[in-house]
Amino acid sequence: MALKEYRRKRDFGQTPEPAKGGRRGGGLFVVQLHHASRRHYDFRLELDGVLKSWAVPKGPSFDPSVKRLAVEVEDHPISYAGFEGDIPEGHYGAGHVDVYDTGTWKPENGARAGFEKGELKFSLHGDVLRGSWVLVRTRKVGRQQQWLLIKHDDEYAGKREADDYVDAKTDRPLPKTRRRRVWKTTEKPPAARKTATKKAPAKKTAKRSARERASPPVRSKKEKIDNAPFAPELCAVRDAPPAGDGWLHEVKWDGYRLLATVVGGKARLWSRNAIEWTAKVPELAEAIASLGFRDAQIDGEMVVIAGGAVDFNALQGRLSAQNKVPVTYMLFDLPHADGRTLRDVPLLERKALLAERIASRPHAALRYSEHHVGDGATVFAQIVDGGYEGIVSKRVDSGYSGRRGGDWVKVKRRASDEFAVVGFTAPKRARVGFGALLLGRPARGGGFEYAGRVGTGFDDALLRQLHRALARDVVGEPPVVDVSMLEPRERRESTWVRPKLVVEVFHQGTGGQGLLRQPAFKALRRDKSPADLRGRAAVRKEKAMTDVVLTHPERVAYPKLRKTKQDVADYYRAVAPQILREIAGRPLSVVRCPDGIAHECFFQKHLGRGWGDHVYGTPIAEKNGTKDYLRIDDEAGLVELVQMNVLEFHPWGARADDPDHADRLVFDLDPAAGVAWPRVVKAARDVRRALDAIGLSGYLRTSGGKGLHVVVPLKPAEPWDAVKAFARAFAETLAANAPDDYVAVAGEARRKGRIFIDWLRNGRGATSVASYSLRARDAAGVAMPLSWASLGKLASGADYTIDNAAAFVRRRKRDPWNDIDDVRQSLPREDVTRPARTAARGRSRG
Repeated sequence: MALKEYRRKRDFGQTPEPAKGGRRGGGLFVVQLHHASRRHYDFRLELDGVLKSWAVPKGPSFDPSVKRLAVEVEDHPISYAGFEGDIPEGHYGAGHVDVYDTGTWKPENGARAGFEKGELKFSLHGDVLRGSWVLVRTRKVGRQQQWLLIKHDDEYAGKREADDYVDAKTDRPLPKTRRRRVWKTTEKPPAARKTATKKAPAKKTAKRSARERASPPVRSKKEKIDNAPFAPELCAVRDAPPAGDGWLHEVKWDGYRLLATVVGGKARLWSRNAIEWTAKVPELAEAIASLGFRDAQIDGEMVVIAGGAVDFNALQGRLSAQNKVPVTYMLFDLPHADGRTLRDVPLLERKALLAERIASRPHAALRYSEHHVGDGATVFAQIVDGGYEGIVSKRVDSGYSGRRGGDWVKVKRRASDEFAVVGFTAPKRARVGFGALLLGRPARGGGFEYAGRVGTGFDDALLRQLHRALARDVVGEPPVVDVSMLEPRERRESTWVRPKLVVEVFHQGTGGQGLLRQPAFKALRRDKSPADLRGRAAVRKEKAMTDVVLTHPERVAYPKLRKTKQDVADYYRAVAPQILREIAGRPLSVVRCPDGIAHECFFQKHLGRGWGDHVYGTPIAEKNGTKDYLRIDDEAGLVELVQMNVLEFHPWGARADDPDHADRLVFDLDPAAGVAWPRVVKAARDVRRALDAIGLSGYLRTSGGKGLHVVVPLKPAEPWDAVKAFARAFAETLAANAPDDYVAVAGEARRKGRIFIDWLRNGRGATSVASYSLRARDAAGVAMPLSWASLGKLASGADYTIDNAAAFVRRRKRDPWNDIDDVRQSLPREDVTRPARTAARGRSRG
């Protein structure tokens, strides 16, 4: 229960902070710089399986004569030691967190005894903090236990402060490569330094201090690029602009993100998802080429400017060939220029280079995206007043990492929309009038569809006023065409009314079922009636097919790669046509990781509430009755499953309309630890040779982990019992004829030094990972279909990952599984052991 207070203070569905403890760190210490309502340092020591934590307002001092206040706070999980990022507004500790220093600590006496006594002496071995220190407990103020953090007088002591290792311009910790050592061993001991300092002129001391805080310039490096898409820098989401001169602020352009590459003077254009758009807007490619770069990578937004304003609808019309309005490319970053990477060059310098090039070679289709440093709140207010969507704020010293690291954040004006009031709920406790308004939007074909409920934003007077108006129009039947999204209890407690009133509601988009997220009442629209809302629903369903809204897109799914939920969604959108061919229309099991792979993940196969409008249930008979299994048919369903934090997709080897007959079987070649990769390659060839001998074609894919799969299509489909019996006999025969290489029985003890030919995935209800699916493992591997000719080029079963799989699919000349659904083949009606024995003998001779 050591972390009970930590968990009580946090909503882990909203904050990116780790929910669980993590592994013991072996004497770990960490100091984090926390830009909360009051800037401070968090000092943490690992003790008894948690991080004992203190808030140090001014940070540790290296001067033994300085005693720093350290306020004891709740224990934190050990996994918190690696946390960096933004805690959202409205949550405990809201603000930005950076790791300032980390390393190991060693108590001088017993750690537990020293802590309980209130005098904890220890040494630190970090990049910045070193040497001997002591924490001394003093008094309690209210509920806060106060301590003093004091540096002992040793070779690492001196007249330095924690802030000397923080960039003065950005207020962020200096990178390790730019930190000076706390004290070099060649410097004089503290007593000698005091004497020397008395003789030193004050002006010289000040200059030395300034030099110590200055950062060496970051230089560009030589780098070759190819004319292919690059990963764009992505934005985290904030509710308010960041403060301080460490941030610059640009307009959030209402258009399409566009990446440009130039190689040998020739420009190509790419969407954010690495789809080439050069042919869509060739005039922009020509404009980029006119800038005169020999080689370059350029980041920007494509917009249409009409009547002095950005017109997103006109842009969509242009891209769909409905109009011929000119497009404009707003340029805001330059990650590469003329053979040199600028990714480690501070953003302000990259933008200056870009602005200079655009100014020297002006073009009507190109514009530089201007910015303002500091005054984030003022800039945001001015931008919103100007009718723009919001701002993008960027750290002035940030590099270009090609991921969502928190250096870029977007702040949007709060979205609102108008809805008809279709009912209300009863008030609870001391509330007057009603509990919440039930909202409706016009449905296709007439009537209204349920949009959700809003219960915040009202004062007592408005609650009473609206309740009086609604009470006059109560009806017995709901005026919405479908109330299935409400629980039976909610339906019983709802009072329905004739739709007469229109209200405007703030919200954060819609969730999987199309219900409003985080709605709040804005205004009663007395100037409008429900009839005025007609016409808005005509394209709602079509738009929903590809416009699924993600909640918490910034949530980290793969911590070691710093890949977020948005990155996962972007990957699956990029390969949607390919993976849907593998999983659409089939019963599915999925692996869900609500808090990322660092925390609990679990399989799920049955349909639940709130999965989304495009996630369906397929009724399948089980021992205990019929259950609805998951099924999707399109891209919207795919992304709705990602919205539910699905990382892996495991389809049945049968279609949903015929679950009792298998049209595919799978052999999973799973090597034990220590088995060399060439042996796995040979195993795949052995399986293929054995299948060929009995007239069956097998298709190859990586597992996304450490093995390979051989997939056998069956047409017509076969009963599961026959498929399972064949797969077992086939695997057991290979194992019997090459016992030093293969095993057909599960279990680590029997598999030692060998490859398990896993045939168990071929029973009714068993599944295997889908082609193009990610794996919920650190490397974010992808199960990639390959040609047999490419087998010898593989280095592992995880060669393809979230970082390179989509680009590989886009570049390949043909799909190696293109004809898998056209192959007509059935299981042999003969002894399958003969060709398996033949294959094994062929392997041994080879």
